[in-house]
Amino acid sequence: MSPISQREPVILVHGLWMSGLEFGVLRQRLQTRHGFDVHVFSYPSMHGNVDEIVAELAAFAHERAASTGRVHLVGHSLGGAIVFRALEQGLRDLPGNAVLLGSPLNGSRAASGVGRLAMLRPLIGPHAFNELAQPCGRCWPADCGRSLGAIAGTRPLGTGQFFAHFDEENDGTVAVSETVIPGLNGHVTLPHSHVGMLFANDVAAQVGYFLRHGRFEKATGERANADGG
Repeated sequence: MSPISQREPVILVHGLWMSGLEFGVLRQRLQTRHGFDVHVFSYPSMHGNVDEIVAELAAFAHERAASTGRVHLVGHSLGGAIVFRALEQGLRDLPGNAVLLGSPLNGSRAASGVGRLAMLRPLIGPHAFNELAQPCGRCWPADCGRSLGAIAGTRPLGTGQFFAHFDEENDGTVAVSETVIPGLNGHVTLPHSHVGMLFANDVAAQVGYFLRHGRFEKATGERANADGG
């Protein structure tokens, strides 16, 4: 690989109640072990206009891509929904790959459960409820020229399980099936909780590999990418 390709930019987008500081370990690993130029996009996860946030992310991505002509994105939880919208709306023609970590793009039972309780809905804010609570028919197009992968956790430690009944593998907040949408170029499960995956070595390794190659290195646990099955 050329020095330029080794320093391709990566943008990390955090989830609900977070600021981006949680990406410290993942950011360092992607930089030192995989040779990426990693940036964090911070946004107000509890307020603001989601369309403006998506536009700001798209502009931020174009700025980071100025020297290489491409940019990769990684979104955790709610950040995955923000990334998905940016890829659909403002980054269609900008090359690069993307990985979503524990992002319930197929609907979140936990967010829906909280949303049904008027006293608790303000705790998750409008973005999580509007973007994640219900399935939105999201589908990744095969001809977009950019690979999209998803990683789901299977260690059930998290507050989401108090608001949703999971009868399948989950990370304590998001069920595995909630992270699957049609058209994914790869889906893999790893034994981590919703937040714990941000600090896991194997997650960083899978993210780095997918961003480089457009597919996950791990075969065990992968799901079919064409129909989400």
